[in-house]
Amino acid sequence: MLKAVGIISEYNPFHNGHLYQLKEAKRLTGADLVVVIMSGNWVQRGEPALVDKWTRTDIAIRNGADLIIELPFQCAVQPADLFAKYAVNILGNLKCSYLSFGCENNQINFNELSHFKKIKQDIKSYLDANTPYSAAIRDYVYSKTGKRISSPNDVLGMNYAISNSALECPMKLYPVKRLGANHHDSDLNYKADISSASAIRSAILKHDNDFSKFLPNYNIHFDEIITWNAFFPYLKYMISMSSTNELSQIYQMNEGLEFKLKKEINASNSFEEFISKIKSKRYTYARLKRLCCYILLNYQNDAIFEYIRVLGFNNLGKSYLKQVKKSIDIPIISRVNKSNLNNELRYEYRAGFMTGIITNENEDLYRFPLIYK
Repeated sequence: MLKAVGIISEYNPFHNGHLYQLKEAKRLTGADLVVVIMSGNWVQRGEPALVDKWTRTDIAIRNGADLIIELPFQCAVQPADLFAKYAVNILGNLKCSYLSFGCENNQINFNELSHFKKIKQDIKSYLDANTPYSAAIRDYVYSKTGKRISSPNDVLGMNYAISNSALECPMKLYPVKRLGANHHDSDLNYKADISSASAIRSAILKHDNDFSKFLPNYNIHFDEIITWNAFFPYLKYMISMSSTNELSQIYQMNEGLEFKLKKEINASNSFEEFISKIKSKRYTYARLKRLCCYILLNYQNDAIFEYIRVLGFNNLGKSYLKQVKKSIDIPIISRVNKSNLNNELRYEYRAGFMTGIITNENEDLYRFPLIYK
């Protein structure tokens, strides 16, 4: 029986640190293959991925992943706790034996953090009008463990551990210490061959070709990358043409934010200018960018569909899918049709359609998983 290690990723873009994590995950666990849950065309912090999901799938499989599963838009573009919950649930459905993730501090006992299953109820006393939810979680964990968990990857690791503990058959956790750079480092690390994705994205946007040193060798050009500014005219249209009542129905629109958005949108000439005008102490940039994604796709308070969308696999990945398929009780989608476009995939289709307007490529309809021998 094949045993799989699961990795939750965005690969925006796939860099040498990701390559190291893939290799370490297999080495530490002794797993036969790597199953990757990957965000689609929009990522957790409410930004478009630099390149489309199919290109990122191709790169990941050519560099050691065996099976790529899409994390649906409504699961991917979420705060860390929900992002982790939905991704971990998919790995649980796929019967993965292990879960590996990057961390800044490998001294943290992530299994200890998994005991905080009722964290949403327990942190209420840590919330106030000016405290973001993520900060309240960090304060709560510090009060219980004496450990300050602040880096994004450690926060995600904590949420992975909590979500994993709720599974019927929890996976064994294998954190991998990040090398060379921290998550938020904004400059390329010339002393090593690993830099943060943030620094690499910044270099790509500045047309600084030094970024290529920090990527595995793959045939891709970053001449036509996707940024929020490409979508800003569509966002401006959606906000301007919607009434405040219509905007109030958008997912996560609360506390009268719709009035602030209506007030600032027509006076803004770029996405960066708009987001800076609506920023406040109460809301992080990521929270507001996610809200803009929801507006762009008219995402309201719909139920989350549970399904497994296959983006690509090699022979090992194919064998593993065959092995676990009969024990999976949620739909496995490899072929897109009108039925699932109108149901499970309706928001993924909207997200892909919006990306396709920019790239002139069809992201979902008539697309099949990438297959490698």
